[in-house]
This record gives sequence, C-alpha cells and structure tokens, in this order.
Amino acid sequence: MEMNEKEYSKADVIGVYEVPAPRKAYVVLLEGEDWNGYILPIMIGVAEASAIQAALEGYVPERPMTHDLIVSMLGALGVTIERITIDALINNIFTATIVLKESDKHIYVDARPSDSIAIALRANAPIYVANRLLSSAIPKDSLSID
Repeated sequence: MEMNEKEYSKADVIGVYEVPAPRKAYVVLLEGEDWNGYILPIMIGVAEASAIQAALEGYVPERPMTHDLIVSMLGALGVTIERITIDALINNIFTATIVLKESDKHIYVDARPSDSIAIALRANAPIYVANRLLSSAIPKDSLSID
C-alpha cells in the first residue's frame, strides 16, 4: 500500500496548546508547506500533549517513556519508521498510520494521530496529511498562538 504523493501533503507540527474548556483538553496543530495559511487542529489527551511537547523541546528523560521505548525497540529490531500519515476523519476521530520499513518490506500499523506524531518526532520521520482532510483545516490567523 504505497502512499500516493498527490493525495498527501507533508506537514510539520506547529505546537501543542491547551484548549479553554470545562476540563483540560489539548490540540496539536499541523501546518503544511502548501496549505496557504491554513492549519489542521487535532484534539489530543493530556498525556499525548506532554509526549509531543517533550519531543518538540528535545527533552530526553533519564528512563525511556512509552514513545521513546517504541522507537528504541523498533531500532533494536532493525525496523525504521519511514513516515506517518494522518489518513481520515471518521465520526469526528482522526485516524493515522505508522509506516515501518524492515529490509525491503513495508509494514502499516493503525494508530492514533497523537501517538503517531509523538513517535515521528522522536524518530525524525516525516508527517503526511491526506489532502482530503484540509476541509477540516482552519485559517492560522484565526488563532492567537505564539
């Protein structure tokens, strides 16, 4: 299942932000090179927000956290993380795939976008977003982010 590059755009993580809500909620914001000032917000949990923020800051814990452990285990097995893709929005829930490579074989693993992003950041793997999801994107200048 090769990725059709015309159907996906490379994206970068802008950051993780707390969302004003009755209970604690966070959003990770993705921005594509050719999205013309639009960003894709994905709601995530507190633990995932912390994991993504730690990776963005380059924080290395004394002992491996879950996402660090996954990247380390894959490396020990000779498997590389080729890329992650944010693929669909089903019932208001984003889906993602972690694409692994072992020798000449690709392995596709269904995952939550938040875990996929946390792993991609630790493995320096690219993040791709399905272009059809850009209908869920919002103008970057509509947010007050630093």
